[in-house]
Amino acid sequence: MSLSRDHDAAWRGFLRSSALLLRVLDAELRAEHGMSHRTYDALVQLSEAPDRRLRMKDLADALVHSASGLTRIVDGLESSGYARREPDPANRRSTLVVLTPAGLAALEAAWPTHVRGVERHFAEHVSRDQARVLAEVFRGITADLD
Repeated sequence: MSLSRDHDAAWRGFLRSSALLLRVLDAELRAEHGMSHRTYDALVQLSEAPDRRLRMKDLADALVHSASGLTRIVDGLESSGYARREPDPANRRSTLVVLTPAGLAALEAAWPTHVRGVERHFAEHVSRDQARVLAEVFRGITADLD
């Protein structure tokens, strides 16, 4: 079985452009806020969670990360004062990651930089119609893999 030329070009384009885009967004966040894109993404996930807290497993799932990789991310969030770990009162074997006021403030400060970068490096190259198609394609892929 082999990919069509169009599928192969789309796949390679997706891989390269997503890697480059994440590298640029990460560099912009680091330069302006001393924050990695991974940290920014974790703060977004926590800010959107009920009571701004997630179980470690749920945060790992949201970030598509391994448990060991998440431990390093949460260690960094804690050392920056952006989040804290708490025991989960509903399950003593589980740990919650809780967004702190400092973490929310850091996210709010970094948000304009991130949005500006996404607009400049992604949205300027994609029409609204193309964005709708891409969103549909990625929803289908995600639904199949989740």
